[in-house]
Amino acid sequence: MISVCLASYNGEKYIERQLESILNQNLPVDEVIICDDRSTDETVQICKDFIRKNNLENWNVYVNDKNVGFCLNFYGAIEKSKGDYIFVCDQDDEWLPSKTEEMVKTLKNNPDIKVLSSRYDVIDENSKIIENSGVTYLGDKFDGSIEYLTEESFIGCSYIRGFSLCFTADIKKYIKKIDLKDLMAHDWLICMIGCIVGKTAVLNTKLAHYRYHLDNVSLSAMNKQNRKRSIEKRIRGIKQSVEGHSYIMTLSDNKQPIKKFIDFENKRIKFLERKNIFTFISLGFSLKQYNRYYMGNGLRVYLGDFAYAFGK
Repeated sequence: MISVCLASYNGEKYIERQLESILNQNLPVDEVIICDDRSTDETVQICKDFIRKNNLENWNVYVNDKNVGFCLNFYGAIEKSKGDYIFVCDQDDEWLPSKTEEMVKTLKNNPDIKVLSSRYDVIDENSKIIENSGVTYLGDKFDGSIEYLTEESFIGCSYIRGFSLCFTADIKKYIKKIDLKDLMAHDWLICMIGCIVGKTAVLNTKLAHYRYHLDNVSLSAMNKQNRKRSIEKRIRGIKQSVEGHSYIMTLSDNKQPIKKFIDFENKRIKFLERKNIFTFISLGFSLKQYNRYYMGNGLRVYLGDFAYAFGK
């Protein structure tokens, strides 16, 4: 059985295209769970109309009692799923027709893989492919091969996008509802769990179109024009990361690298909260750690901590 878990919020502009792409899969899905985070536009009605128009008995829309944020919204959808294979789905992307077929086949043929991501192209608001835009840190290999990812590669960073994920139902019991919306997100937690209880891998085949636009929740959070210089949010994000890594450490047999990262992040929190210049200087001797945990952007993050602490 195949489940699709879609988290929606004010997605009226693109969500019908996404629903159509799910409906038109070569390997049909068995259920679609749409959890809406109290949209203020026509998202919920569009979904209900689509379900009614296509007589989709196992497609259901649930509206949260209150706005919980995208991370907890995804957890809620996953919790409701009944499938053996669970796809995580954004509201504004487009799946290629072979997505479920290729990913489920890969998981069936490789039972050690618990979490599988696919490759993708990035599209603009008009569904036009943006060339050379798939930032995945995985190179340009699109030959259908399987690339295994390591637990240590996820320490401190989330480099696999949630919309590309499919995972097996046996990891659901390990998914703890930790709100990671300010930094790491739910996809990081799922990928980490996959590495620990089995394997997390990437199928080097493009199976979706990831839409880049300023209304996208994850992208707008990173867009420089929309980013607010909020030291409180930066501290909150790091604390969420520490909480997530602390939970992962309880599952992992390789605890020392995780503990090292937690100690490092706690030192950053100490600096941001107390603004002690000597703590900042001592962090400067850890630029290798900054680079390791932040995908080569260590100096930018290090100087960013200073700017957040002392900037106006």
